[in-house]
Amino acid sequence: MRFHHYRAVGWVLADGPLRGPYTAVVTHDDCPGCLVCQRTPEWFMEFARLARDLIGVNLRDCLHWGHLQDNPQPLIVPASNLQACNRATLMRLREAYYGLPETERPVLTGVWSHDRHLSQDDRFADRLAILARMVELWEDGQYIGWPS
Repeated sequence: MRFHHYRAVGWVLADGPLRGPYTAVVTHDDCPGCLVCQRTPEWFMEFARLARDLIGVNLRDCLHWGHLQDNPQPLIVPASNLQACNRATLMRLREAYYGLPETERPVLTGVWSHDRHLSQDDRFADRLAILARMVELWEDGQYIGWPS
């Protein structure tokens, strides 16, 4: 399963209230595959723990973790995500990580085929670049979640 981002998300009841499941209606942005869409969520969970330990921010609250189908719960709107994770948060996270001596920096243990050769610092920079792309998407008003 991979993350996707959407221009807009809503739900409709095809047969009226209480007659059937909700159906997600999404407006795609035809992304050919960006840093966010090319990755699975495992990196995010590991990086969210690292961010919580370094600067106390809870990144997991910034994403909609349920499937869109049959889910009338409102998505977390991009504007509220930006209150928790924005460009200033990225800078604080970068400064906190690189401000530690190399031997004391948290270790990212999740390794994917594309980054087996990367050092810990390069893995951190890779994950931070993905998070920066997520912030850009939220600034653009897009939602990030599971495919519908």
